[in-house]
Amino acid sequence: MIDHDGLFKKLIQNFFLEFIELFFPDISDVLDKDSITFLPQEILTDVRKGEKKLIDVLVQAKYKNETTLFIIHIEHQSYIQKDFSERMFLYFADLFKIYGIPIIPIVIFSHDAPLTIQPASFNISARGKSVMQFDYEVVQLNQLDWQDFVNKQNPVASALMSKMHMDVAERPMVKLISLQVLASLGLNPAQVEQISVFIDTYLKLNTEEEEVFNSQIATIETKKKEQVMEIVTSWMEKGIEKGKELGKEEGIEIGREEGMELGKELGKQEEAASVVLLLLQRRFGDLSQSQQERIKGLSRKRLEDLIAAQLDFNSITDLKKWLARV
Repeated sequence: MIDHDGLFKKLIQNFFLEFIELFFPDISDVLDKDSITFLPQEILTDVRKGEKKLIDVLVQAKYKNETTLFIIHIEHQSYIQKDFSERMFLYFADLFKIYGIPIIPIVIFSHDAPLTIQPASFNISARGKSVMQFDYEVVQLNQLDWQDFVNKQNPVASALMSKMHMDVAERPMVKLISLQVLASLGLNPAQVEQISVFIDTYLKLNTEEEEVFNSQIATIETKKKEQVMEIVTSWMEKGIEKGKELGKEEGIEIGREEGMELGKELGKQEEAASVVLLLLQRRFGDLSQSQQERIKGLSRKRLEDLIAAQLDFNSITDLKKWLARV
C-alpha cells in the first residue's frame, strides 16, 4: 500500500520554498525566506466525531521587511471527502485559537478521479443569508496539464508531473521528462533519490510502457541519457543492496530477483549494456576499454546473467573471470 500522505508530506517539508514558488509566486515574492520555521505537527480533535487528526505541514514565517508573523498550513488529500471543506475550516479555527496569528490554508488534492473541480471554500448560512465564508487555496493536480510544467526548473514540478493530468499513452513520456528535469537540477544524491522514488511510485510502468520508455531514452542526447540512466540504475541497485544487507540466502535471492526484473525491463540490448556498465563502474571504478567493448558485445541474455552474477563479485578480478568464461 502506498503511503500517499507520507510521500507528499516529505516532499513539501524538504522542498517547501520550491513548492510555494511553483504554485504561489505572489506569496513567494514577498516571503522572508530566512524566517521559515516548521512548527510541531498539531494533533487536533473533532469532539463531535470523536476523531483526532495530525496536521500535515505547518510553517511559521513573515513577510519581507515586516515583523508580523503568519502561518502557512498545508494539507494533502488523496481522496474525495464530502465534508472536507468543513474540516479545513475547523482546522483553521483550532489553529487560530492556538497561535492567534493569520493563517494561509492550502490543500493539495492528488486523487486521480473524479476530474470535477473541488471546492475551495466553506460557507455557513442561516435563513438564506451567508453568515460566514471561509476560503482556502487549492492545488488540484488532476486539473493541471503536465506539459505546462516541463520547462519549470523546480524539483516539485519534476515530482508532481507524475500526478497531473495526462493521457494513458503519455505515461512513459511523462516519466522520462520528469527524470530529465530532475537530472538537470543539480540536487544532492539524497534529494534525487527522494524525488525519483516519488516519480517511480506514481508512474509505475507496465512491460509495454517500459519498452516505450526505454526506446525514448535512446533518442535523447548522450549527456541527458547518462543522467537518466544513472537514476534508473540506482533503482536496480536498491534491489541488489536490499539482498546484500539481509546477508542471508533468501535475502540474496530477493536482491537477485529485483535486479533481474529491472534488468529485464531495460529494453534493447544497447540500453541494457549501458546500464550494466554504469552499475559495474559505480562498484569497481572505470573499466578498461576492452572490458567495456566485451560487455557491449554481450547478448541480452548474457547481460541479464551478468546483472545476477555481479551480486557475488567482490572485486574487478571476479568480473574478469566471469567474462573469460562466457
